Amino acid sequence: MVYTYEAAKRAALEAVRRIAGADVGLSLATPPAGVPADLAIPCFPLAAALHASPQEIAARLARTVTLGPLLESAQASGGYLNLTFARGAFAAGVMGDVHRMGDRYGALDAGGGRTVVIDFSAPNVARQMSVGHLRSTIIGAALYELHKFAGYQPIGDNHLGDWGTQFGTLLYAYHAWLDREAYAQDPIGELLRLYVKFDAEARRDPSLRDQARQWHLRLEQGDPDARALWHEFVRHSLAAFQKIYDLLEVRFDHTLGESFYEDKMGEVIETAVRRGIAVEDQGALIVRLDDVGIKTPLILRRSDGATLYHTRDLATAIYRLRTFHPSKILYVVGADQRLHFQQLFATLRKLGFGDVDYVHVDFGLIQLPEGRMSTRRGRVVFLEDVLDEAMARARRLVEEKNPELSEPEKDEVARIVGIGAIKYADLSQNRVKNIVFDWDRMLALDGDSAPYLQYTYVRARGILRKGGDRAAEGPFDPVATGTPAEWALVLALGNFPEVVAAALQGYYPHVVANYLFALAQAFHGFYHDVPVLQADSAALRRSRVQLVAGVATVMRTGLGLLGIGVPERM
Repeated sequence: MVYTYEAAKRAALEAVRRIAGADVGLSLATPPAGVPADLAIPCFPLAAALHASPQEIAARLARTVTLGPLLESAQASGGYLNLTFARGAFAAGVMGDVHRMGDRYGALDAGGGRTVVIDFSAPNVARQMSVGHLRSTIIGAALYELHKFAGYQPIGDNHLGDWGTQFGTLLYAYHAWLDREAYAQDPIGELLRLYVKFDAEARRDPSLRDQARQWHLRLEQGDPDARALWHEFVRHSLAAFQKIYDLLEVRFDHTLGESFYEDKMGEVIETAVRRGIAVEDQGALIVRLDDVGIKTPLILRRSDGATLYHTRDLATAIYRLRTFHPSKILYVVGADQRLHFQQLFATLRKLGFGDVDYVHVDFGLIQLPEGRMSTRRGRVVFLEDVLDEAMARARRLVEEKNPELSEPEKDEVARIVGIGAIKYADLSQNRVKNIVFDWDRMLALDGDSAPYLQYTYVRARGILRKGGDRAAEGPFDPVATGTPAEWALVLALGNFPEVVAAALQGYYPHVVANYLFALAQAFHGFYHDVPVLQADSAALRRSRVQLVAGVATVMRTGLGLLGIGVPERM
């Protein structure tokens, strides 16, 4: 599918190629604000091939270039060729794309039906999800939707942290300090208390860590009591996690924790030894990676015989490759794990699994003002508390703005608006940056926020309801591009497929979020400056209603890609 905006860009480049007879890194740029043009082609790359200055080349091209139906004029400006769209043809093309595609407008065929596995969320069992778990969960969910929209077959896998040495800690603490009444009322809360208490006690008495290691060994060796408690911890945790996922409306195709791969690690070790990539070093079994520029070796097995998460992640990747046959695997995991994934991907290639695109989609931390969160120190903000507070604030807003709604309607709108505010506060940020947790920023209901975008959708839908279902039927009249506000909307709507492609290419959901905010601003400028239902002619009224319908469609679709819902009323 070639959308109108892309067709215009291709036409511009092809027109220059025909005249210049060279394609030395030709590219398109956005003209600076105030320049009366829609596209710019830098002529600097052509200077060497054409033996002329960029200014001379731009002037020559402006005189001789033949423009297609989507382009109206060409002008030289310094070393740039500035091009303007033919407004009528361009607007008719964009609005035709939107009308024809509907909720699929902006969809791509980049994936070609190929499978992509997305590893995201992955909280540790027996702990409450903190606000720090939000990033992987909602970034991963957004990437799932983006890949689906772009023609991939995504598989979402929640790789739970349900195995490892922390269970030795919990098993010891459970037997030493359990408050049974508290555990019966809030099992995850009591397990967290035990986890924090163990850390404090072990600082005073390091021998406790030896006892915890013994419990972990019993668990690994299949001790019935240890296994029974472990299963209980996992069951309680899954129930608590699901409550959060339901609020966030996040779904997974598979929830395969680390424990699922315990019986698959032996084969990984045997294969690594057989292929000669694993070597003994001071009793440990390691994979040296110096030859690929990684100085720190990957440890397959410690000197005491214990395996590490490196080995489990190798087993996990190989299982996914053999089971799902993906073209790429995305790991939506914090930036602090960068070295681990460099080691993992390099080892997979050494094992013969090099024909897959492995991507670490890293992200920064959510930090408290006093520093990094730490569950074992008890310095943490729980995600459930943040979600509850967001919905409570949104409920008060709904009561104020729409008291006539029924109680169930108020609850539903509050959920959509409150949860949307939390998601957008994160997804509108570049994922690689750290975020300092701020209640007011996280729960913002105005400004650059999800409620502002949701209100844009609600306002657009209100116009469409008043105009009637048939108000937008008929061809788009170019007369509806005559004001700056109208033309700004046409350009914004036309750019949506490009935004989807950019977000997909860089794994950057914030590109979509930032675009939607700009679209909302353009729409509100249009709403205040241009009469829609009171337009001077039927054709103008119809075409402006089509612009409003386009905004509603793209806003709903774009927010949906971010996992954010839209209410019909606010």
